[in-house]
Amino acid sequence: MTTRTATQHVLLAVLALALSGCATTESGGRKPQVTLSNGRVTQIDFAGVDLRFDLVVKNPSERYVRLDAYRWDLLVAGKKLAKGHGRESQSVDSSSDLVVPIEVSVKNGDVFAAIRADRPKKLPTYELRLVALFAGGLMTLPQDFEKRGELPILYKPAITLQNFRVVKQTADAATVRFDALLENPNHFPIHLDKTTANLHLAGRPVAQEFQTKPRDIPAHGRTVADYELDLDLAVLGETVVNALRQNEVSYQFDGTTAFDTPWGRKSLNFIQSGRLQIKR
Repeated sequence: MTTRTATQHVLLAVLALALSGCATTESGGRKPQVTLSNGRVTQIDFAGVDLRFDLVVKNPSERYVRLDAYRWDLLVAGKKLAKGHGRESQSVDSSSDLVVPIEVSVKNGDVFAAIRADRPKKLPTYELRLVALFAGGLMTLPQDFEKRGELPILYKPAITLQNFRVVKQTADAATVRFDALLENPNHFPIHLDKTTANLHLAGRPVAQEFQTKPRDIPAHGRTVADYELDLDLAVLGETVVNALRQNEVSYQFDGTTAFDTPWGRKSLNFIQSGRLQIKR
């Protein structure tokens, strides 16, 4: 075997150390290890999610290892949704560790466009591809890593006013009943805290800061909260009195609530308006 051929075989053997998710280089009988952690959620809201991956270099050897550069891409359904890179060299001394955070932000709108659905039955999966260039002494290794996992998505619970009924009405007072349909589109159950709401009819506020009890809603489930309100028509005036005598009325229903998620408690403001059918 010629010297040139032998050198080529050595280089091929070195490049063969490129592994998926974990790579090593050997020096002094002990092997530095390079790993990429699974992604974890650092922040999530109704707009998107932030993930963090850790590129970890453990160097128990007697010589230094250097991270020269890295770049990464995050894909969903084969489409690149985020990318980044680092080009500053970082040395890892003997018997030392280096942790390089890879921070990834993904918008829900981009995810929905990639999978062509805004309410997938299953959580979409992501693929993080990272390439890192390491050097130690005279040895340079390109390392390829891949991480796959489910991409968490946080949806707003839906609160819909329905079944509005006038139970009784006199010249000075009225009793009305209605339901709020509470829907949980998330892939996990939620505990919906008490809801504080306001109701406007015919452009007039008729009830403010009334509350419902807390509710547990299963994943992809729904439940109904019922309300009964006594209205003082003498205070509310003729506009509301006349509106309640109609078969249909304009309304606005708004308020605040909070619900528990695997990533802590999230607050929710809601508002809806339209026209209600009045039943008697």
